[in-house]
Amino acid sequence: MSQREAPFWDALTAYARAGVVPFHTPGHKLKPGAFARLKAVLGEGFFSLDPSDEIEDLELNHDFEQALARAEQLAAELFGASRSLFLVNGTTGGLHFLLMPTKGPVLIPRFSHQAVYSAMVLSQGRAVYLPAAYDPTWLVPLPPAVGNVEKAVQEVHPEALVITHPTYYGTVSDLDELGKLAKSSGVLLFADEAHGGHFLFSQELPKPALQCGADAVVQSTHKTLGSFTQTSMLHCNDISWFSKVVQARQALQTTSPSLVFLAVLDEVRRELAVQGRKLVGEAVELGRLCQKSLSSLKYVEVLPDHLNADPTKIVFSLRQLGLTGLEVERILRVDYNIQVELSDYYNVLALISLGDTLESVERLVQAVGDLAARRAHLGRRPLPCYTMDFPELPPAVLSLREGFFQDKELIPLEQAVGRISGGFLTPYPPGVPLIVPGEVFTQEIVEYALWCAGIDWSMRGLMAGQNVLALKDNGGLCRTVR
Repeated sequence: MSQREAPFWDALTAYARAGVVPFHTPGHKLKPGAFARLKAVLGEGFFSLDPSDEIEDLELNHDFEQALARAEQLAAELFGASRSLFLVNGTTGGLHFLLMPTKGPVLIPRFSHQAVYSAMVLSQGRAVYLPAAYDPTWLVPLPPAVGNVEKAVQEVHPEALVITHPTYYGTVSDLDELGKLAKSSGVLLFADEAHGGHFLFSQELPKPALQCGADAVVQSTHKTLGSFTQTSMLHCNDISWFSKVVQARQALQTTSPSLVFLAVLDEVRRELAVQGRKLVGEAVELGRLCQKSLSSLKYVEVLPDHLNADPTKIVFSLRQLGLTGLEVERILRVDYNIQVELSDYYNVLALISLGDTLESVERLVQAVGDLAARRAHLGRRPLPCYTMDFPELPPAVLSLREGFFQDKELIPLEQAVGRISGGFLTPYPPGVPLIVPGEVFTQEIVEYALWCAGIDWSMRGLMAGQNVLALKDNGGLCRTVR
């Protein structure tokens, strides 16, 4: 097969053109029918590309699974993997498939995405956390240092290590060294590469995790490479583990995946094979131009290169003007009709991708410049400086899975010391859990959570009335921590 082919896309579009009279699902029967508003926005074509599991390919006996297998093999060849899977539940689904088969200890950075935690709920394995560290100036989470990972590997003897490559802010770890460490220690290396699918297509970007020795990666193709939201890919170089991944997919994924999603992944892969380096290269150039232009604006700071290895992630701050990132995001949306990806206390994150143009970048720069000038005219007082001195990791008396499935009750946060958590309590941003199911509330964690609530720091898992989830009965599993 040639990378210029798109076997699944071609077979699906051929079925739409064939004019088959459908006496099969879905109920819309490949046309909008009475749904006039859907037709007005989506048109006729979208419905014709949604024929449940039917395709048109005589050579394959109209078998969509054979066409999908061909498309996935082409993806594996492009991304340098032995095998690949197309995913219709995002990178979340891929991480679930990847980690569900684990049975032993799994090393994960504490700032890992929620999908890694939920995967460990599905798994018989045990999560062992690498504590979060932060840059003191920008308050962005830092990847785990190689020395810290090596020490944990020696102590825990994990079955697998999960690394986020890159972080949301574009920071990367020394993945080459971590790959060598994992291989020499007999540890599986998995990468949550949700924000790094484009790395393959430019030498100005960090190396893809597979090239650093990762056994498997999951990429959000929709985040950086242009496919539809919810579509991702899983790439694997460990054939033995891949068979377990496929088995997990059979248990967890819908039996009615959207053929539109799968076909779009195939066609996007084809286009990337043909001109991916050109498209991603142009996005990198736009990103560098955006960073340079923002850096030239008075009172605007841009995240330095040693913290951001990906120029398509534009992280900037107006903290010198007393504006939080949350405030900047809101003003950009309300006053300038611009929506950014993320904001936190200091920072705003704007993403540049192959869908951006010089005009869109100039509009962002002009808006930020205008906002900074307006604010400076009113006088400026820099934001107060905070530290991200998170409490020590709490003691765990149950696994994440065990704690998740226990009976729970709501209790006041101020009375939680000594109780076993039944849920996650996560200041957001940065999204690092203070406590997860199965861990014990300490005095330090309760005081820190109350402090966050007192300054209106968003706290996921903190219920109305400052209540939290705790196990109904500690069951003698832990004593009260004083």
